Amino acid sequence: MGKQQMDNNEMQLLNQAIQAALQGGFGQQFGGFGGQLPEGQFEKLGDLMHERVREAIREKVVEAFHERLMEVMKDRVRDLVRQRLGQEIRNALLEGHGAPGGFNLDTVTTRLSERFSEMVHERLVEAIRERVGDALRERLHNTIREAVSEGPTAQFLDWNATEGIAFKIRERIETEIRERVVDMVRERLREAIRERVQQAFRERLPEALNAALSQKKAKGGDLEVIVMLVRDKLIDTLERRLGEGMRDRLREIIRDGVEEIVRDRLREAVRAALAEKFSGGQLGGNAGYYPGFGGQNGGQQGGFVMEQLRERIIENVRDRVGEAVRERLETRIKQKIEDTLRERLGGALQSVLAEQTTLGGGFNPEYIVEALRYRLAENLRYDVSGAVFESVGDAVRERFGEALRTALSQR
Repeated sequence: MGKQQMDNNEMQLLNQAIQAALQGGFGQQFGGFGGQLPEGQFEKLGDLMHERVREAIREKVVEAFHERLMEVMKDRVRDLVRQRLGQEIRNALLEGHGAPGGFNLDTVTTRLSERFSEMVHERLVEAIRERVGDALRERLHNTIREAVSEGPTAQFLDWNATEGIAFKIRERIETEIRERVVDMVRERLREAIRERVQQAFRERLPEALNAALSQKKAKGGDLEVIVMLVRDKLIDTLERRLGEGMRDRLREIIRDGVEEIVRDRLREAVRAALAEKFSGGQLGGNAGYYPGFGGQNGGQQGGFVMEQLRERIIENVRDRVGEAVRERLETRIKQKIEDTLRERLGGALQSVLAEQTTLGGGFNPEYIVEALRYRLAENLRYDVSGAVFESVGDAVRERFGEALRTALSQR
């Protein structure tokens, strides 16, 4: 069925729904209806809008969202490679120099690949978590608004109604899309990053190291000269390989994450937005569940009841979610600090001691403190901030619905 035929069919169904509502005694107002739509007609209207919004999100949001996040990831990779690659190469060479059995390039390459790929993964997850909201919000809102304003429902909606419906739909699905994409990036992107980093180091590190040693032999210099020469030869390769490896994988992650939330949540979001706009938040015969929302005393009494309900929700969510966050944070943060130190401290300490031995000067506690702080503090900060984010997310997911149900059950 062609698009024009589909639009004609949608328009015919919608006109039937509106005519039925008007014949039932509902006065049409530009931007909404002055009463409640009958349940059957409401369902038709919701189905039409759901299909248009779903197709628009699928066609317009995923690619734009992907491009914005790729810009974020490219910037973060570029900064990380330029800021940390030299130090990681230096650490790996010093560890290899002091390793039992002598210097082994394969071992050095493997350790360097593992550490640097993990660092890239951590920074990219953090960057996406920070920027995903901005990247998603504008495109999602504009796409929903365009779908609502340009479809067959548009003739029955003024600008305020269109904007309000788009806002309500976006509000109900944006957070879940954002959280799902971040979770999927954390789960799926690690292996793609590891493969690309290992490939780049295995192909280019031996060549870069040989060239640096030759240049050092010809022109002189110390370890820092070798590190900088190797770094300069690896930068472009790493940035290019990571960009190539992430582009398709990130598009797949975004597509799957958006599709999952749209499939599970969009219909409910559209229905709720229409209910609030067209019938004051009520569907069919549900008026009266909370006295004062409709009927003869729907004015001041309804406002009073809504204010009471709002305060109960705030109080319950504040107390229950706040308690859950407190319960999780202390334990999760302590565990994350311990895990990070157990994972990284041994290698960092070995590297620092090997470096100090190579450079001479004897045992210097101040040097060790500064060197360990440089190697570990940033990793610890990122790991702890991730643990805080996860703890808050778990608490909200677990307790938010419970708090809402408790508030709504209080009469």
